[in-house]
Amino acid sequence: MREDAEIALQDYIKYYRHSASKALFTAQHPTTKVITPVSYEAVSADWRKVINQSHELKGIRLHDLRHTFATERVGLMAIEELRALMGHENIQTTLRYQKITSSRAESVAKSALDNLVKNI
Repeated sequence: MREDAEIALQDYIKYYRHSASKALFTAQHPTTKVITPVSYEAVSADWRKVINQSHELKGIRLHDLRHTFATERVGLMAIEELRALMGHENIQTTLRYQKITSSRAESVAKSALDNLVKNI
């Protein structure tokens, strides 16, 4: 699943993203042809259309992806790096986003144990 998302993102960047903008996701005004970062409202509307077609995903908010992003990175980077990456000014905001799942905690613990055993 992650590999599919990575391939889709690479294809988007290569074939569809407007290189004139620094933004990852862009939109071009139909009449003025001005390229701007895509608005949250536009993405949110598209997200709702897609989610409402899937029984399994119904009710998942676009904002939930930020929580997933933070949770996936716990232990992979310093919390200060995660704060900067997410664009939070206050570290307390980042701490509310990140959650440690039992599988993630197990993975981090196993990695720490492996490193400890190597150094003995």
